Amino acid sequence: MPYKDAEKKKQMDRAYYRANAAKVKRRERRKYKRRRLVIRKRRQQLVHRHRNKNAGRERARYAALRLEVIAAYGGKCRCCGEAEPKFLELDHTNGDGAAHRKMIGRGSAACYRWLKKKGFPREGFQLLCANCNQGRIRNGGVCPHRTSNSV
Repeated sequence: MPYKDAEKKKQMDRAYYRANAAKVKRRERRKYKRRRLVIRKRRQQLVHRHRNKNAGRERARYAALRLEVIAAYGGKCRCCGEAEPKFLELDHTNGDGAAHRKMIGRGSAACYRWLKKKGFPREGFQLLCANCNQGRIRNGGVCPHRTSNSV
């Protein structure tokens, strides 16, 4: 039979949990241990069933985050002015990109999330197009656009 006052029921449940938190946690752990194989199998089925939908959602989330980072760092290459988002990359100005990725986790998504969480710090990061970024790597840390003897 449903409770007449749902808010009062919630308050009673919260009070019971506060008074018996350890007991409730033990009971839930025991219940999970008995059913963990069933629960894991059900989770795997759900993941498999919704794989395409979840992958599409993650791609959209990553694309939005990437555009947010690009906008936060000026929206164009700091060296040559290229503004096409498909060509833009985030550059670690100190050359410590490998160490930074190792610290926060692999992949650009982890780096973008870290930047957003830290408020898009200007120190140590800049936006470059792929050509300028690779040129810096191959030219001893200086973009070929900046050197006078570029070929």
